[in-house]
Amino acid sequence: MNFELIMIGTGSAFPRHSYNSCYAIKSHGGLMLVDAGGGNGVFSAINGAGIKLADIRHVFITHTHTDHILGAVWLIRGIINMNKDGESYGGLRIYGNRSVCNALRLICQLTFLASDYDRFTHIVELMEIADESALTINGNLIECFDVCSKNVAQTGFRMTFGCGEKLACLGDESLTEDNLKKIKGCDTLVCGAFCRYEDKEIYRPYEKHHHTVRDVAILAEKANVKNLVLVHSEDDNLKNRQDLYRAEASKYYTGNLFIPVDGERLVF
Repeated sequence: MNFELIMIGTGSAFPRHSYNSCYAIKSHGGLMLVDAGGGNGVFSAINGAGIKLADIRHVFITHTHTDHILGAVWLIRGIINMNKDGESYGGLRIYGNRSVCNALRLICQLTFLASDYDRFTHIVELMEIADESALTINGNLIECFDVCSKNVAQTGFRMTFGCGEKLACLGDESLTEDNLKKIKGCDTLVCGAFCRYEDKEIYRPYEKHHHTVRDVAILAEKANVKNLVLVHSEDDNLKNRQDLYRAEASKYYTGNLFIPVDGERLVF
């Protein structure tokens, strides 16, 4: 195993049958959570994925939308409660752009007890990142970049593992002509695909600054991506989503396609 993707949630901002899109990247060096969903459902979601709260030491938040950042507030509260109960915990680092760090700091200040906010400032370290900044997490190189979102400051990253394999994350944004060059040379891509192209009139993805399975598949083939993982999708057809999305994508993409469900583990 070079790395493992643990899919905590795969749904869009308003899922009916799944949790909001977020996942953990597990490598030999440890585990990093990417986004946290939109509420206290994050606890049952991580438990369902086989992750313990105490195992989460690194969280990368791509942007400030509620379905990505509010779950992090609940994780912080959970860690504060662990600390108050005397449970051993080594601290948490949360990585995000300036908007993310400012939002987390303000939400916690406005909604926590003063004593809990004081614990927050000692237990949690907010690590501000910017376009083209680089850092190392769990021994893996992380290169951050602006995903060229049209509606919110959103930061993605390229992660290089010790084996040389590269994974790219676009947050909930789809692969577009604007950010195509940002994933150059990456073997695995995790990005949003809101619905099938033939369902675009039902779900109106373009109005939400998202794209379809067909759109993403065409560009992933152009980028020669080896593994394509589609998340942040409508879940009205959850039972048949994998078959339906695979049928559309396979017309344009020849690599390894993954349409995961909540709790699924993908080993690479």
